[in-house]
Formats: sequence, structure tokens, C-alpha cells
Amino acid sequence: MVKLFDSVESIIKNIKVIIKVILRMNVYKRILAFALTLFCSFSLNAGDLKVKTDNIVSVGQKFQIAYTIDYAENNPVTEFIRPAFSDFNLIAGPSESTSIVNINGATTLTKVFTYYVQAKSEGIFPVPEASVKLKDGTVVKSESKSIEVIKESQNSSKQSNLQAGEVSSEDLFVNMEFNRQSVYKGEPVILTIKLYSHNVPVTGISNFKMPTLAGFDTQELTSNNDETGQQKYNDRIYRTHVLGRLILYPSRAGDIKLDPVELVATVQVRQQQQRHDDMFEFFMGPAFKNINKSIKAAPVTLKVKDFPAGAPASFNGATGNFNMTLKTDKTSSLENQPITYSVTISGTGNFRQISEPLVVFPDRFDKYDPKLTDNVKSGASGGTGSKKFDYVIIPRNSGNFEIKPAEFTYFDTQKGTYVTLKTDPVHLEIEKDPNSSNTHGVISTPIISGKKVEHFGNDILFIKTDLSKLKPVGYVFFASANFYMLLIILTAAFAIACLLTKRLEKNRKNTAMMRNKKANKIAVSRLKLAAKLLKTGDATGFYEEVSKALWGYIGDKLNMQSSELSRDNIQEKLSLQNVPEENTALLMAVIDNCEYARYAPGGGRKGMEEIYNEAVKAITKLENLK
Repeated sequence: MVKLFDSVESIIKNIKVIIKVILRMNVYKRILAFALTLFCSFSLNAGDLKVKTDNIVSVGQKFQIAYTIDYAENNPVTEFIRPAFSDFNLIAGPSESTSIVNINGATTLTKVFTYYVQAKSEGIFPVPEASVKLKDGTVVKSESKSIEVIKESQNSSKQSNLQAGEVSSEDLFVNMEFNRQSVYKGEPVILTIKLYSHNVPVTGISNFKMPTLAGFDTQELTSNNDETGQQKYNDRIYRTHVLGRLILYPSRAGDIKLDPVELVATVQVRQQQQRHDDMFEFFMGPAFKNINKSIKAAPVTLKVKDFPAGAPASFNGATGNFNMTLKTDKTSSLENQPITYSVTISGTGNFRQISEPLVVFPDRFDKYDPKLTDNVKSGASGGTGSKKFDYVIIPRNSGNFEIKPAEFTYFDTQKGTYVTLKTDPVHLEIEKDPNSSNTHGVISTPIISGKKVEHFGNDILFIKTDLSKLKPVGYVFFASANFYMLLIILTAAFAIACLLTKRLEKNRKNTAMMRNKKANKIAVSRLKLAAKLLKTGDATGFYEEVSKALWGYIGDKLNMQSSELSRDNIQEKLSLQNVPEENTALLMAVIDNCEYARYAPGGGRKGMEEIYNEAVKAITKLENLK
């Protein structure tokens, strides 16, 4: 209670400082400023202590629980009140890490407290509550979150024979999953391609082959969520990774079968032990090698239902839930003056099938093709947003006219019925133009840009007035000076293009050279990701990315396949290229430290920053390899 009163007292002090300024304002400004001040005071003094961990684990599994808080530079964390791990075995922690972000002069700090724990019994358990105390006395408690612990069945807990280089199809497979098994034609459905692994370390994916997706219109769906996690499947806990997510729009009814996804997964397995008294393995842990395993998903079938009979004439295949609005820029005008008639269709569903609504304009009106404004964002339900159709119409006679209601029909997939939307009719009052020179009943037409226009009662609309494109009589381009100059330029350009193409093809055929050139670029990309993980305190991800960067870099530099990468092969090839022994030793040492830290959580022998710097140093020293 004392801490709570301290926090409230600090908020009150902040409010009092600004009240003096507020009193000088008028009544309305006082009310608005006071509300904003109160909201900002609470926002600035009460950050969230977020919890990041796996939602589901198995009995005996070791995993991480990370507590993260963002705070201002002038209000740092002064105390971390540790959680009590009564439902889990505490292995190590907390390990602390701090990152700093500066945007437009505003500095935000993030502190992460990471614990390594082990699940000891099945059930659903809350994540132990932790809290932090800030400099101003504010106490922030961690968010409420739970973890499900299951006990894997005896039949499903068999381990893969990784030491013999064998990976079971039950331990590593890929699935194609629909979010719904039955949809209507044109109704969006989400296809997720997900890799499942059980105690199998996957280090890379290659030769990824997507299905043909015949019978669907497709659109890739992006997501900001973490695409890696753990999931329960057939009474086992799998590490999952989303390889792709697509929105599919079925274009025909019936059962549509998708071809299976195919890929090659690079798996890290333990090398066959040669001696039982290997002191290096005793201290450093076992040696590993990479093997490639071809994986093919089981084919899946989607049931697509056709639309029921009796569709209205204004139905064009749109599915979802929509509404329609109408707007005109004016209801009274002069003849021959343009009027903008706008229809907006908004909502959620399949916007790809939405074409212009059914609109009938009065006779003696010229109508241009509508201008389409598309403001649609893709999501799990297909699309959300609006489509706007702007018509430009031109009345050619004076009088009172009525535009009948615009009509649009969509199919509601939830109710299984057609829904027809109609706007209100529009009444237009068109007056005769007093400045018009039309005294003999001839319809004059102003020059207005547009794509296509319907004409009523006219045989000639436009007169060409631009004389810039006219040419002298008897002028012939062929065999002229300009003709020969253009011919020389095109011939030279063609010769240069042929030389460049030939050189590019030659470089592409030299696979070893291309891999060597791209090695540094790929390694730098991975190290950048490792640097981000270093700032967030994600030790597991950090060591994994550094390890991938080093193995991939040396493989590309030496033109070695992933299956050939081993300590002995690398040392032998580096020796043949006269690489100094200290450079080779530095590379091997960084790889060993990463592997040790990855497979012995909490047991890293060197700091993450030191390993990162040594990795950069090792790559720099080997950059001259050819």
C-alpha cells in the first residue's frame, strides 16, 4: 500500500505543476488540457512488465521465461522483485540485458530479465508474478499469463536416431492447413504452410516447392506476429515454424485438391562417436554435422460450395459483409457542366469480385467510365476497406431529372443468402446556360478528359486543334539522316547488351565464384539479426544466428555443401589455402562457444557481446579466401 500511495503522490505532483498553466486558459481549453494531462500522467508512470514464454511445454522440458519492461531514461528501474517459481524447477537466472532506442531525440530503454526453468508436472500453471520498481516509486507488476504443461505419451516420446543420421517422419514433417474446410466460391480461405519438428534441430530450408494452386486466385498474407513457437500435435510438443501464409479465393465449385508442398530441410545430427574416452567430447560436448532430408506434405482438399440459384442481376460474385453509400457534389447545375456522382462500397470480404454497381443514368446525359479508388487492406477475412467509384456525368439538356438508386448485391456467407444494397434516388435540377451560344438546338460539348463516354444525339464531339504533330507533304523518314543515326544507336546498344548478357551468364555458371562473392553479404545480414537479438537478450536466438552465420560463411567461401561441413574438413581446406593457424583456431573457438551455449542453456562460457565481436573478427580475417 505504501508503494501505491507513492505512485499516486507522484502523479498528483505532475498534475499540480501544469494546473497553473491550465488556469490561464478559457473554460473549454481547461477541460481538454486537464483530461490530456491526467491521461499522460498515468501513461508515463505506468509501463507494462510483459512476459514472453512458450504457451505449451512438456513435462521435463527446459524453457525460458523473460520479463520485459520499457521505461524512460529519467525514470530507470531501481529494483527487480523476483518471482517465486513454485510450479517449475528454477535452473538459472535472472540474466539481465538492456537495450536503448532513440527516435527523434526521445530515448526509450528496455530491460529484460530472463529465467531458465523446467516443467515438473502436467497441468495449467500461471507464470510467476514479478514486479519492478522505478525511480519515481512506481511499482509495475507483470502481466497475467499461463503455461500448459502436458505429458507426452510413451509411444510418441521416442527420440529420433539422430546419432545415426536418421530422422523419422513423425519427428519432422510439413503440413498444409486451411483455417476452414468448407467455403463458398469466391470466399477467402487462409492456407498456412507450417514445419513441425520434435527434438530435431533444423538449421535451414532449401528447394522449397509450392503447389500449383489451380482453381484459386492467390494473395500472400504478411504478419507481424512471431512465426515460430510450440504447438501440441498428436499428444506431442512440436517446435513449429510458419513457412508461408496465403489467402486463396476459390474460382470454381467442387472439391479442389492441392498438390503437396515439397522442401529439403537441413538437420543437425550428432556424429558417430569413435571413442568412448574422447576427452575433447567430454569437455566440449559432442560434434555435430548437417544432413539434408527431403520432406513432402500430405495433399489437402478444400470443399467449395456454389452459390444458390436466383442471384439478382446486380450480383457479380462478391462475398462478405458490405454497405454502400452515395454522394454527389451538387444537385443543381447548368447544362453541359460536369457533375460527380460517387458510390462507395465498404466492409469486409472478397473485394476482388467487386466491380462497379448497377447505375442507370437519364437519357441526354453523357457518362464517363468511373474512376476507381481502392483502399483495401488484406487480412484473415480476405480484405477490409472500401472501393469508391466516381462517375463524371454531363447533362446535355435543361430540366428536372432523377437518377434511379444504384444497386449492388453480395452473398452473405454467414447467412447463406444474397443481400441487395440500394442507394436513395438523386434528383437533379438542370438549368439552361445563359452564356451558351447554342441558339439552334445544337448540343455543344466541352473538352473534358476521360476514358470512354456514352454519346446521345451527337455525331461529332471533338475537333483536333493541336498542329504540332503535322508533317510537311512528301517527308519520308526512311533513308533520312535521322533514320541512319537511329539505326547506328540501336546497333551499338544491341552489341553492348549482347556482351553484358554473355558476361553475366558466364559469372552465373561459375557457382563457386558467386557463392564466394555473396558469402560476406549473407553473413553480415545474419550478424545484424544476431545484434538485434543481443539487444533484446534472446540468448538462444542470438547463439543460433551467430552459429548459422559462421557455418554458412565458411561453406560459401570454401564452396562446400552443407553435408560436407565438419571441423576436420574445414580445417583441412583452410590449411591448403595457407590460412594462419590462429585464424582457423579463432573461427573454431567461436563456433564451439556458440554450440556450447545453444545446447547447454545458461552455461555459456563467454559473454554474448564478446562472442559477437569474435565472430565479426573471425569473418574479417577470412575475407581474403578465394
